[in-house]
Amino acid sequence: MSHILLIEDNQANADMMIHILTSAGYQVRHFVRGLEGAKDARHDKPSLILLDFNLPDVDGRTLALSLRKQMGASGVPIVACTARTGDVEAALAKQFGCSAFLPKPFNSNELLHVVTACLETPTV
Repeated sequence: MSHILLIEDNQANADMMIHILTSAGYQVRHFVRGLEGAKDARHDKPSLILLDFNLPDVDGRTLALSLRKQMGASGVPIVACTARTGDVEAALAKQFGCSAFLPKPFNSNELLHVVTACLETPTV
């Protein structure tokens, strides 16, 4: 079973994502603060990280870059789940090491599609 790390400060968004993912059979650990989530990711490497870019303690893009450097280029997939939308933001997410970009709001099918695609893509 895949273990997903969710770093999301909006509790309503987190509850919705946790419900969708656990209903699909995934294990989810949730952190409100980016630095706590990053510490957990380094300690207990998840299968995938869902990362909000608007966090109270750290910019999500900076956190994605830091995690990518610490976990390696072929490490854990990081999915930017953010209200920062548009092609420019999607390109920035990629530059900061994200494997995928999921703009908010999204529905359950979109979330599961991105998670499944990222988990099925082999790492180099």
